[in-house]
Amino acid sequence: MTRGYERNPMPALTQHIGEVAGGQVGVIAAQAGVGKSALVVHVGLDALLTGVSVLHVSLGDTVDHVRDYYDEIFGAASRAGRLRDRAGALVAAERNRMIHSYRDRKFSVDHLQKNLKMLADVAHFLPGRLLIDGLDVAVASAHIDAIAKLAADLDVPVWVAVRLGSDGTVPPELAERAAVVLKLTADHRSVKIARLQDGALMSLPLSLDPSTMLMAGESAADGSVVASSPHPGQCTLYSGGAAGAEAAFGEQAERWGAHEVNFTFDDHKQDRERGSYVLSPRELAAGDVSLVYVSRRLNRTYSEGSLIRKVLQTLWHMVSRSQQVFVVGQIQEDGTVVGGTGWSVELARMWNKSLWVYDQDVEGWSRWDGNEWVPGTPVIEAVHFTGTGTRYLTDAGRDAIQDLFQRSFGPRSL
Repeated sequence: MTRGYERNPMPALTQHIGEVAGGQVGVIAAQAGVGKSALVVHVGLDALLTGVSVLHVSLGDTVDHVRDYYDEIFGAASRAGRLRDRAGALVAAERNRMIHSYRDRKFSVDHLQKNLKMLADVAHFLPGRLLIDGLDVAVASAHIDAIAKLAADLDVPVWVAVRLGSDGTVPPELAERAAVVLKLTADHRSVKIARLQDGALMSLPLSLDPSTMLMAGESAADGSVVASSPHPGQCTLYSGGAAGAEAAFGEQAERWGAHEVNFTFDDHKQDRERGSYVLSPRELAAGDVSLVYVSRRLNRTYSEGSLIRKVLQTLWHMVSRSQQVFVVGQIQEDGTVVGGTGWSVELARMWNKSLWVYDQDVEGWSRWDGNEWVPGTPVIEAVHFTGTGTRYLTDAGRDAIQDLFQRSFGPRSL
C-alpha cells in the first residue's frame, strides 16, 4: 500500500510531475463536472495521511459539504483496499485539517491572509499545504500573482483548482506563474490527465475513476484491472421516487442492495418512501434556475408559477451528486428529451456527466458522446448515479431498467 491507501493517485502523479515544493503553485484545470474537486481532496488526503496539515479553501461549497466530500473519498479509498488504522487516520485528518468557505462572500487573497494570521494566532494552526478550490478561470487569472506571492511568503505548496470556460483553454498567465498545470478531461469511462508544459499538453499515462478519482484500470497501483461495475452495496441511486421510471429504478436499487436517496419537497407525491429526503426551501433554492433559460434549452415553454420549478430544482440535486445519469424517455429530433425530465439530460450534458437515455419509441439506449447520441449498451460504472425519466413507463422501459441492473451487478447473488 502506498502513502496511506491503495489506488491513491498522488504517488503516480508525483512520479510523473515531481513534487510541488514549498513556495510553488500547482494548478488543476478542467471544465465543470470533470473531477477537479475530487482530485484536490486527494491532494489534501495524501498530505493529511502523511502528517502534513491542510487548509482547504472552497469558493463554491459549504464547510459541511467539503467535509462530506473528504468522507466520501476516504470511504471509497477504504473500500478499494485495507487502509492501515482507519480510525486513527480519520482522527488525524480531522485534527490536522481546516476548511474555510467563501460561498457567501467574495474571495480575495488579502482576506485569506487575514484568516491565515488568525489561525496562527488563535488556533496555532500553520498549514503545510494550502488548497484553493472553485476558482473560475477569470478569477484565477486575476489572482494568480497574489496566490503565487502567498505561496512564496508561506513557503508551502499551494494547489488551485480552476474551472475552465467552454473553450477549455488554460490562460498563459496561469501557465507562467504555476510550477505545474494539469488539465483533466473525461469520457464516459475515465478521467485523463495532461500536463501543460512549454505551451503544449503532454498526456500522462494515468487513468482515474470518474466517480472517485482513484487510480483505475491497468494504471491502478497493484496493476490489476478494476471491474467496470462497483459492488451494488457501494452504490447510491439518486432519484425522485415518482411513479414510473423513478419508482422502477428504486425497486431495482432495493432488489440489488444499493442505497437510495429520493429527493422530494413539501406536498409532492412520491411512490417510494425508501431513502426519501425532503429538500428544505433553502436547499431547493440551491438548484434554482431561470425557466426562461430552461425553456430556451428545451425548446418548450414553462410558466413561472407552476410546480415544474421545484421539480427542476430536485433534478439539479440528483444530477449534481452523480457521475452517471440514466434517463428513460424519448429523444427528440433536436437532441433534447421530452418533458421536465429533459432538464436532467441538459444538466448532465453541461456538466460532462456520463449520460445514457433509453428511448421508449425506438426501444434502445443511446449515450451522449459530447456531440451526438450514439447507440450502445450501458452498465453502471459509478458509485453515485441518477435514475429518472418519464411517469409513462412502458413494459420495454421497465425491462430496460431491470436489464441495466442485471447487466451491471449480476451474476452476484441477491
